[in-house]
Amino acid sequence: MAESDDLALPALPTPSSFPFPYPKPYDIQLQLMQVVFRAIEDGKIAIVESPTGTGKSLSLLTSTLTWLEQHEKRSNEGFINGLREKLRNDDPDDPDWVIEHSLQSKLNEIQQIQELKNERLQKARERERKIKRNPNLGLNKGLVSKKAKTDISLGNEKGSHMQEDEFLPDDAKENDERDNDQGPYLSKEVRELMNKYEASRPKSAPEEVEEEDVPKIYYTSRTHTQLRQLTSELLKTSFPLSDSSSDNENTDNGNVEAGPSKGISLVPLGSRKQLCINDKVRALVKNGGDERLNEACLDMQKSGKARCEFLPSKSDEGIMLDARDSVLASVKDIEDLVMIGRKSCVCPYYATRRAVKQSQIVTLPYNLLLQKNAREALDINLKNQVIVIDEAHNLIDTLLSIHSTTLTSTTLLNAVSQLQQYLSRFKNRLKSIHSLKIRQVLSLLQGLIKVCQIFLYDNDNGRDSNGLNNKRKGQVKNEVLNANELMERVGKGNDQLNPIDLVNYLKESKLARKISGFSELIIEQNASKESKISKSATQRHASIASLHIVESFLLSLVDAREDGRVILSREENNGNQIMAIKYVLLNPAERFKEIVEEARSVILAGGTMEPISDFLQQLFPSLPKDRFSTLSCSHVIPKENLLTQVVCVGPRKTEFEFKYSNKENVVILTELGSVIQSTIGLVPDGVVVFLPSYAFLDKIKVAWTASGLMSKLGDRKTLFFEPQTSGDVESTLRDYALAISSGHANSISGEESKKTGTLLFAVVGGKLSEGINFSDSLGRCIIMVGLPFANVGSVELQERMKYIENLPGNNKDSSREMYENLCMRAVNQSIGRAIRHANDYATILLVDKRYGTPRIKNKLPKWIGEDVKIQNDFGSVAKGIAGFFREKREKERGFK
Repeated sequence: MAESDDLALPALPTPSSFPFPYPKPYDIQLQLMQVVFRAIEDGKIAIVESPTGTGKSLSLLTSTLTWLEQHEKRSNEGFINGLREKLRNDDPDDPDWVIEHSLQSKLNEIQQIQELKNERLQKARERERKIKRNPNLGLNKGLVSKKAKTDISLGNEKGSHMQEDEFLPDDAKENDERDNDQGPYLSKEVRELMNKYEASRPKSAPEEVEEEDVPKIYYTSRTHTQLRQLTSELLKTSFPLSDSSSDNENTDNGNVEAGPSKGISLVPLGSRKQLCINDKVRALVKNGGDERLNEACLDMQKSGKARCEFLPSKSDEGIMLDARDSVLASVKDIEDLVMIGRKSCVCPYYATRRAVKQSQIVTLPYNLLLQKNAREALDINLKNQVIVIDEAHNLIDTLLSIHSTTLTSTTLLNAVSQLQQYLSRFKNRLKSIHSLKIRQVLSLLQGLIKVCQIFLYDNDNGRDSNGLNNKRKGQVKNEVLNANELMERVGKGNDQLNPIDLVNYLKESKLARKISGFSELIIEQNASKESKISKSATQRHASIASLHIVESFLLSLVDAREDGRVILSREENNGNQIMAIKYVLLNPAERFKEIVEEARSVILAGGTMEPISDFLQQLFPSLPKDRFSTLSCSHVIPKENLLTQVVCVGPRKTEFEFKYSNKENVVILTELGSVIQSTIGLVPDGVVVFLPSYAFLDKIKVAWTASGLMSKLGDRKTLFFEPQTSGDVESTLRDYALAISSGHANSISGEESKKTGTLLFAVVGGKLSEGINFSDSLGRCIIMVGLPFANVGSVELQERMKYIENLPGNNKDSSREMYENLCMRAVNQSIGRAIRHANDYATILLVDKRYGTPRIKNKLPKWIGEDVKIQNDFGSVAKGIAGFFREKREKERGFK
């Protein structure tokens, strides 16, 4: 953790109360706010679990922003005292009144700067009010009208060398004067989310003071949807910047304070895809994907090119500053920024980035924070800042994912074809150094293709990588290497290949961008000649993106340490055999270490953080225990609103243990069906059954349809199944909710129906197990079937377990612990879907006797695990469910 610059200042005491937006926070909310506040002040790492429905986001915002507010006040006081001391030391003979006069003069200068900033923000709010009052109003329209028409068509064939010269590689000395954020150091995901501060990035006007990077909170979550929800939560608090004149218009005393009220500004960082307002550029998404949009934006900022009409030039710097102030003036989400950007005719993508330094809270997706090169490209400085990572149960998997890269034989062949075509076209115009380096890149790719071919040949002929006979002919699908071993195979017969040198060249020359642009030009020219599109947009994009993927993979090899592996595998794609070379990161701690060392404090928060031991072992293996604050909150619901039972046996006394060997056991499947049939007769409204895999879901569909059980279940409740595609999730949930509402309506109208609600079959880790709320009648019962252990046959999982076993102080128990924790974190996410607010109630059935063992039971969330009832006969289970809902019905009648 970074050393704090305010160590000499007095420590802040933990508040006994916070400016929470509701009259009185729950005890667990107050406890969470105090733990987070103390962790930030003491420079610690906090790992906090607060179940969904307990106001976690509001508690995190209130605690972090309370600390920020008090820290700013403390810093101001420290600054004044320090300045006074400096003036006194500079002139020891000066009397106190002279020192105070000099001090006040300095403070007046600072106040004037702040007043100017406040005036700018007030003007920005005035502009926003005008736009809202007059939707047809367009500010800065002159900015657009004076621009030349933007021509971004790559298919405009002119037949001149001048047009193609833009595809020549950049020289290293040229890149010394421009940003290199488009290099190979960025994964595909990050590349499509950012691309910042290019060569023609507007510089501050001479009169503009260099912006200070003020203390702030970086708040990150998995998706923009979750970050959008955070924005709405912030508006409930007293912290956001607000328009005082607007806020006080309805006051009785008529005293309106001039200028904006003091508060917190928020900047949401998004991608070009989300923020671009140039419709001509956005049209490229349909043809070439997000990367093509990024490249088109960058192309229009090169000298000699038609500049994007929404990005002001240096002479129009005041317009960009107005756009920056508009971002800071009030809390907005991505959609608001786009609307204001369109009305003001200024790019919101660049406006948000100009606003980051002056903002007190910045929201951004995981990838932009967790990857070092993305942070550098975005000019994000984490020194002594506070980082909040929400939904942090995803953190380890996300770190491993964004630092892993897969290269298929198809991608390699596309990249080789593009390089050969490029060399053929430009060989007489390339400088000798570029020609040499491009041929070396080509040789490297051809070496990787040869590795793939040898792997396939050896396995097809029953030989291992050393050429020895292998009895498992036709069964070997994977081989594990480290990065050095792979490069040894690639470099056989070619000692000139230096992957570090080639990665640096690719970054400096921006070769991937040059070749992808040239390749698209050729594709569009050929399509134009043939008067038809020969490839789908998806195929074209995949082909054009090939060299970008190669860059990411080569970076992984260069960056590889002992904590990474290369996996060669045979895969099937549409019936064809292809090879995949995948770099897999095994140790997330080293990549996260940079963040921990820079930041003042890191807060990991989630609804289901248990088992916490995974975070301590895999993210912070070398940090002492006194650097952590941990908290696992209970729920805000009363204990009588939750009934959790472990179902060890079914109605016919068959034991439930859904191991791999039992997956096709007809007796157990039949017994499970009986449990569900009995349960849905006792539970009103919605019942959600979580199954361990899609294969298991398919199996029970077949078995229960054949036996007639599925029909019986459908007579009792309307049946729904997890959809096969993500696009169908919303419609499935809508129909599910409507079916419950219809059941209520029939009950009220007196219509008789056998059906008592709905039954939804979902998969753990699937589309419905995270981020979906089954609150109130949508989820009165959650049935968790078995323990969804990951496939232990997975090569990646095996390598990860071996790596953990070999860490200092670890053994096989350590890898077993990690394996169980993966499973239980998925379980906890799924069963946490049921209880979503203080007045909600539900019952949870854990159908597998292993849930009753201390080792597994202790990995359940504390708000569930404390009162779990282990039932060794199904009669007790049914009795408990019946009594639970009878009590709820009686209570509801009492209220009526």
